[in-house]
Amino acid sequence: MPIISVGRASTDIPWPPPTAPDANEEARLARLQNEAEAKKVSEAIDRAITSEKEQRKKQAGVKLLLLGQAESGKSTVLKNFYLRFSPKTFQAEAELWRPIIHLNLIRSVNFILDLLSSSSERPMSPIPDSDVIRRIRFSLRPLKEVEDSLTKRISGSVLLPVIADSELGDMGRYHPEKASEVQIRSGTGWKNFMRLRRQANNISPERAAKEEDESNRRILRACADDIATLWSDGEVQATLTDRAISLKHQPGFFLDDIKRITEENYIPTSKDILRARVRTIGPEEHRIPMDSSRLQIAATENQGKQWIIYDVGGSRSQRVKWAQFFDDVTAIIFLAPISAFNQVLAEDISVNRLADSFKLWKMICSSKLLVTVDLILFLNKMDILDSHLKSGIQFNRYVPNYKDKPNDSEHVAKYLLDVFTALHNQCTPKKRKVHTHLTTAVDTTSTAVVITQIQELLLVKTLASTNIL
Repeated sequence: MPIISVGRASTDIPWPPPTAPDANEEARLARLQNEAEAKKVSEAIDRAITSEKEQRKKQAGVKLLLLGQAESGKSTVLKNFYLRFSPKTFQAEAELWRPIIHLNLIRSVNFILDLLSSSSERPMSPIPDSDVIRRIRFSLRPLKEVEDSLTKRISGSVLLPVIADSELGDMGRYHPEKASEVQIRSGTGWKNFMRLRRQANNISPERAAKEEDESNRRILRACADDIATLWSDGEVQATLTDRAISLKHQPGFFLDDIKRITEENYIPTSKDILRARVRTIGPEEHRIPMDSSRLQIAATENQGKQWIIYDVGGSRSQRVKWAQFFDDVTAIIFLAPISAFNQVLAEDISVNRLADSFKLWKMICSSKLLVTVDLILFLNKMDILDSHLKSGIQFNRYVPNYKDKPNDSEHVAKYLLDVFTALHNQCTPKKRKVHTHLTTAVDTTSTAVVITQIQELLLVKTLASTNIL
């Protein structure tokens, strides 16, 4: 059997092979004409592709990238954009958030119950187990089943992909001082899935799901008084304080609203939706119609734009995916949760969260791919920072360079603002202005003001790019 050489000898074969000789002059002219026509078609296709790319770029809208470590407030800022520019859609989806909010509440309750159950493992600081607590622990047992039911319903474990433990990586770790979170993979479209379940009442599986949902709500409503008693118990509160567990400052906290959110006709408010917590694993693209009233003076091609916002994961395992979203980005909103100055990363307890935010910020500022991109810095969670400092936590214990400056939110925020600005000025390849804001993302009023300022900033940039300014 002959052996086909794929080694060095193959380089002697000319490629492309020479054109076969023309039979006559007429054939030669026909060939040249065909080649010319083929070239015209090819060039027309190239022009069409280029034109389409340019058109898509013009119509694409403002592309924003939300960056920051996990639990920095990216999803909450995204919800604020929806509330600001698409309020009807935001309100129309309110009922879809109810199972999420109920699950947030139940997971906080079950966290406390698990803490009570584990008290025997910590003989040095046991949690008092009074008759009242024992009764409440027994009466709230059904919430475990409700938690499982809601988790399966939200993640769509039958019809939608389920996240394997191996995919969660550092995000799936158990945190002894934090209530667990519901996690779904990006692209699963959990809202559409929930909406379909609500609408298809005549189909047996969906009807069963609806009945299960009503059953879950009845159980939760029946447990409301005992949940309130558990949460207000003095010994439980003292134990949480002793173990430095602050549920109030964790995402998805609703234990102060038990009666309201367990009512039969409960519809989540805008503030409830902003506080609700569901973690999406992986990047997601969101398209929000932009208010074009401010764009009427612009060229026709710039009207009717939309916000294109990418919400990407902030945990260490997901940061490697950030760079793929740098192309053609209009602006980056970087969120630094400055209230986390006394916390460590879930992925690495040797790393302070504030120090990690500094490192991420330097990485963004020094990127040569982003030299023309507007950087918008949110020093977020000002409300929690203020609460921490007022409770007596000393900022200079975790940031020695702060020295003996006043231990209040105004001075600490000013200090951090100066540090982040200085880091940018040191690292940026090109001189530019950083647009900084002190934010509390769950405060819709103040955040709306900030979003309006961002809109004006990007409007000016859009007009400048069209030579109108």
